[in-house]
Amino acid sequence: MSEPPPQPPEVVQIGKRPYVTLWRILGAILAVAMAWFLLKEVIEPHWTIRLGELVSPGPPPVTMALGSSLVLHAYADTRPHVGKITPLQKGLVLVQDGRELIEEGYGFGTPIVVQGGRSYLSQHADVVASPDGREVVKRFRIDVEDTWTQPFRRKYRAVEPLGSIVFTYTVAGPGILDVAVDFTDLRTTPDLVYLANEQGARAFTLYSDSSGAQRYFADVPDTPDQWVATTAERTCFTAETRKLRFCLETQPGQAKYVGRERYFQRRWSGLFSLSWAGTDLELTRPQGVYRYRVAIEALP
Repeated sequence: MSEPPPQPPEVVQIGKRPYVTLWRILGAILAVAMAWFLLKEVIEPHWTIRLGELVSPGPPPVTMALGSSLVLHAYADTRPHVGKITPLQKGLVLVQDGRELIEEGYGFGTPIVVQGGRSYLSQHADVVASPDGREVVKRFRIDVEDTWTQPFRRKYRAVEPLGSIVFTYTVAGPGILDVAVDFTDLRTTPDLVYLANEQGARAFTLYSDSSGAQRYFADVPDTPDQWVATTAERTCFTAETRKLRFCLETQPGQAKYVGRERYFQRRWSGLFSLSWAGTDLELTRPQGVYRYRVAIEALP
């Protein structure tokens, strides 16, 4: 009996199925990540606000000249968009040599209303400037509640507006900003109102005041440097590398808090930069008009 004819060797394909499986896994991971991004942006929009700004930029800010390459920007919308307060209104943004220095701060002159143990802020505002640019009026509508951070729940939730707080910012001279805060358009007298006056923590590291205190505030989270009570009439933050300083001046005995934070905060919806330094004034059951001054100066 003759031998059977030899068979051709079997061709084995190596690596085809593992590569297909790997691409499927990567595709599934990408789909899950995209679904998660869209879900959290629907609940807690941040990046969609910033991407929307790139696609359709808002109107340019109103500019107030301070002299010595210093100006202030006033936005009618919620710009600048940085950190967890991306969807909130800010006050005046300090600008040096064309660079905005606010980072994650609230700017000069922004209201935080406390009523019944709850905090309320502004998401909508109107801005009107005088013809000579020396005065800007910004009407903050108090229309969102600052709630505890909880998974799958929006932190800044829309509420029936409590009324408006009107800030009139006036450049009274080189580097001098007078601020008048009118509470008469609020529908109720709040328990407390904080007037935030903050710029970015990256540059402003050195604190000093009229009591003689002088110290550097730390970057690390959960330290007493985040909220320090004082009644000093003049409180200052200095950016040594930029040779720049801003100071708040109030009447004697005015309660205020000074602080600084610069670190990343982890929340359910992502990792957010905190970077602010400044002085927040505390007003108890304010009515009528309250005034204070911000002095901004270039250092030699």
